[in-house]
Amino acid sequence: MSNANTPRVYNQNMERLANLENAIQVGYKQVYNGLWTAQFTLPADDPKNKHCQQFNYVEIYDGGQRVELFRIIKSRLTRGQQGFREYKCEHVITTLLDDVLFKFHQIGNIGVFTEDVINDILARQTVTRWRLGTCEFRHQFLYKWESDNLLAALFSIPRPFAEEWHFTYDTTSYPWTINLVKAETQIGCELRRRKNMQGVTKEEDSKNLVTRLYPLGYGEGDNQLTIRDVNNGVPYLDADTISKWGLKSAIWTDRRLEDPASMKATAETILEQLKNPYISYTVESIDLFKRTKQDFDRFIEGKMVRVIDRQDNIDIDTRIMEIDKPDVTKADVQVVIANKDRNVAGSIAALQDRARINETYAQGAETQIPMTFIDNAEPDFPAVFEFFLPASMVNINEARLRIQLLPFRAFSRAIQGGGGTTQTSTSGGGTTASTTNGGGVTPSTTWGGWAVETTTWHGQQSPTTSTESVRTPTKSTSGSIFRSTTPDNTGAQWSLMQAPWPALTTSDGTPSHNHGLFPHRHDHAHTIDVAGHSHTVTIQGHGHNVTIPGHSHNVTIPGHDHFVTIPAHQHNVTIAAHQHNITIPNHTHNIEFGIFTGTRADSVSIRVDDTTVPITGGLDNIDIIPFLRRDSSGRIVRNAWHRLEIVPNRLTRISASIFLTIFTNSRGGENL
Repeated sequence: MSNANTPRVYNQNMERLANLENAIQVGYKQVYNGLWTAQFTLPADDPKNKHCQQFNYVEIYDGGQRVELFRIIKSRLTRGQQGFREYKCEHVITTLLDDVLFKFHQIGNIGVFTEDVINDILARQTVTRWRLGTCEFRHQFLYKWESDNLLAALFSIPRPFAEEWHFTYDTTSYPWTINLVKAETQIGCELRRRKNMQGVTKEEDSKNLVTRLYPLGYGEGDNQLTIRDVNNGVPYLDADTISKWGLKSAIWTDRRLEDPASMKATAETILEQLKNPYISYTVESIDLFKRTKQDFDRFIEGKMVRVIDRQDNIDIDTRIMEIDKPDVTKADVQVVIANKDRNVAGSIAALQDRARINETYAQGAETQIPMTFIDNAEPDFPAVFEFFLPASMVNINEARLRIQLLPFRAFSRAIQGGGGTTQTSTSGGGTTASTTNGGGVTPSTTWGGWAVETTTWHGQQSPTTSTESVRTPTKSTSGSIFRSTTPDNTGAQWSLMQAPWPALTTSDGTPSHNHGLFPHRHDHAHTIDVAGHSHTVTIQGHGHNVTIPGHSHNVTIPGHDHFVTIPAHQHNVTIAAHQHNITIPNHTHNIEFGIFTGTRADSVSIRVDDTTVPITGGLDNIDIIPFLRRDSSGRIVRNAWHRLEIVPNRLTRISASIFLTIFTNSRGGENL
């Protein structure tokens, strides 16, 4: 028949299988921030043994109160007059042992808080059994693990905390919940002689007392990590109990730590626990909670307890580190209280025991990397070189730069061409107006006038030439016209030309005549007006003799001006659409190979990443470590390319060498 303390068993899917009514010697042990265990025994012939398979879950109760959920990890059959099966169990937090962080894993630092780190660990469960509930810390430490299980990684997260911390669990719902909270500081229960204290054993242990601690982290020899950079150049921490206990030095090494700030915080926490002797009390007590049901009478790991024993002059407030109750059916309980966590107090020795674990953590070696590059450069085209610093670099021990300035170098003259046809840009033509002229009147050169005497003619008689008779209406007729054929300056020979020629008259209408190069004509006409009829007059062919005596003509040109008037106008120029074709026949240029040198620079400027390097001691041995790009914490940026830029003052050839000495770990890569 079931009772308040009957264990219950579940399969791995959290389905209840049975109540273990026949279980005896049901007990448990709680450890502050450690691993809880439980045990129970069943008769060997109990049919419910079949449900108690490895890794099935068991709920343990004490006085009707649920203690916690455990999983079966071990069983043992013993048989004498009676047979029994004993079962050993561990708290279900050990399910995190089922998954690992394979090889190297890193998380944390600025912007990544404690809850982010816990969630990252829990996200790596193959089967999601645990989730984060409450996290009362928001630190930003950098964490690194390699080939570790999830439980060890989880429990290491609060190790650097200066405050006391406490892992608590809620396994009443699934997935289960884990909380990381601040440890209680208020007194939660009491141990007093003649009340609930039957006996006490006091232990003082100074074996691990330390008042000066030298922390060491990742690396070896001169490259091993210390706290100098974050501790004012001092590699150790001193406790405030040196004056009481004297100088007690120790070296604490954890090669998993690669960040000096995180290592210092962890070392401070450890030193706080080691600066005084370890004092513990093992109290044989009576569990009054079964009777009173008062929380003040209930012992729970992590609670602050007041211990009062006037007989042995004990009056202290301290924390419950362990609760060991071998049989929940009895009131006897053993309570271990101490001034510090025993696990932390023994951390120096414990770290030595973990040497086997440290063997799985890869170390490293110093590596020397020479790099050389040569290039032509000028002020507008500097020589640029990039080099890589790997994420595996722990320290950069040395970074030296050497620069040589050489004459510019070329290796050929001229280039080869294949010829071809090239068409120029096509023009679409158009009309363009010239500059518009507004017109105007411009006077010519002024002439003062003069008198000109024509060539003198001597005069002579020119015989007439017979002409054909001409019939002409009587109303209007014209005479014949004589024209000169060979005029010269001695007179003219004239011949009678056939009319009609237009009559030349003076202003008064009388016939005119010309001399020299102009035609001479003599016109006359007869007009007969007879009313109502007409007459025809026939003049027979005949000739006239005209005698022109020698004479001269005087022509007078008075002084006068000439004016030229140009009206407002513009000129338009029209260019028709057209294009030009240029044909270059196929041809080649011979290349002259050789080494041809030019100018050489006499000074340079140097930039490393974003910083200009001052040149004070020449170009042969420049330390560039101070100028490499750094992150927000002041460390040289890893897993990144760094840039070197050399700018000469004129065209030149640059030969530069970089020599790096770095300490790297052996992480990364594949086993190929």
